[in-house]
Amino acid sequence: MKLNQTQIEQLKKLISYKGYTEIDVQFEILDHVACEVEKLMEENSNLSLEDAFRKVHAGFGIFGFSTLEESYKKMIEKRLRKSFWTSFKEFILSYRIVFPLFLALVIYQSSILMDDPNSWILVLMGFVVMGSSFIVINYWKSHKELKNYACYAGSKSVFQYLNQSFLLCIYAYQFVYDKAEDSESFFTLIFKGAIILALVGFVVSIFILPKILDRSIQETEKLKSIYEG
Repeated sequence: MKLNQTQIEQLKKLISYKGYTEIDVQFEILDHVACEVEKLMEENSNLSLEDAFRKVHAGFGIFGFSTLEESYKKMIEKRLRKSFWTSFKEFILSYRIVFPLFLALVIYQSSILMDDPNSWILVLMGFVVMGSSFIVINYWKSHKELKNYACYAGSKSVFQYLNQSFLLCIYAYQFVYDKAEDSESFFTLIFKGAIILALVGFVVSIFILPKILDRSIQETEKLKSIYEG
């Protein structure tokens, strides 16, 4: 037998009740479950949709549909990592590499203009804060609209990453700039160097992350048009 639209919607609700609330995860599971439910109801016409669903769920073992969810999310994470490194290579090999190089020149010149050998650290932190703020403000609306899709959920880490950039800037000011003139041990210098390298990493990421977010949004919008269209 072929499930009708009402039965499909009922299956979606049953999947949601099992704790799978992300829309594309629901449909990924639904693709596997619907065929099995149809088969069971064909074999036994007295079997209700709910009972057929329970039998299918039990057939997946003690972890239920978690294996399907995990497999789907691993695929998304792998795609996100691939997207990052692809964007990174494209950035390094494109004309856009001029922007961070120009920024490096501005940061270097700031120490001369401000007559402060450590002022470049403040300029570096300022760019990280402004760049991170721009990304958060520019993409927050899309983030709220698409956060119920696992396909986009991987991109949430971008906002957590940017939040860390704000915290790092606060810490960098207190530890690196404010105490720049203090006597320093070898390990203190290593720690300060690590903070500065992290700030540089955030600077480079600011040029790359918007492209990753755009790709994720486009992919999720395609799923949205299929699942909610």
